[in-house]
Amino acid sequence: MLQAPLNRSRSDKFVMVLDLPKALKAKYDSIIDANFDIDPVQFSIYGAPVPAINVPAIDVPFGGQVYKASSMSRPAYDPINVKFLIDNGYKNYWILWNWLNLFNDAKTSTTDITTINPINIPANTKLTKMSYPMSDYTSRFTIYGLDEFNNRIISFQYANAFPTSLSEIGFSNQDPAEINSTVTFVFNQMHVDLVKDVDQMTC
Repeated sequence: MLQAPLNRSRSDKFVMVLDLPKALKAKYDSIIDANFDIDPVQFSIYGAPVPAINVPAIDVPFGGQVYKASSMSRPAYDPINVKFLIDNGYKNYWILWNWLNLFNDAKTSTTDITTINPINIPANTKLTKMSYPMSDYTSRFTIYGLDEFNNRIISFQYANAFPTSLSEIGFSNQDPAEINSTVTFVFNQMHVDLVKDVDQMTC
């Protein structure tokens, strides 16, 4: 596939589309309806929103030498740090703060995740308190890479994701740039797809 020397992706050409988790929509339904016109929520992001991908090799001794082979296993993904621009109503920051607050409430120092939902769980099954309800507290999001015309050309899809930290708000009266913050996500699965047909991608 040919590519022109000036045809390069830019670091600010990313957008994230986040589906809100069920527990967050259930608890803050009236507030979210008043503050958000649609679900999912779209973020303008930049930086490196894709983790390293690893399928490590293993050493297989053979005779007096060592043969390299694939482990054919994928270790857990590292968390990703998504840098995003805060909108002028602080709504995207606010929704992430409330998502984190579900895991540990800032006022009560407790969590919403307190009971096991018994639906479809066998009676003899031993479960930890966190094992089943987490499904309502995780969600999915997709990060799209954009071309020079802001068309979506590649998607990075993350499943079973939830935030673990939200950084300070980057702000300075001496800096005219947009206010930004960083959210750290952990997740269990990631899929990558080209949105545009590869055969139509010309130099």
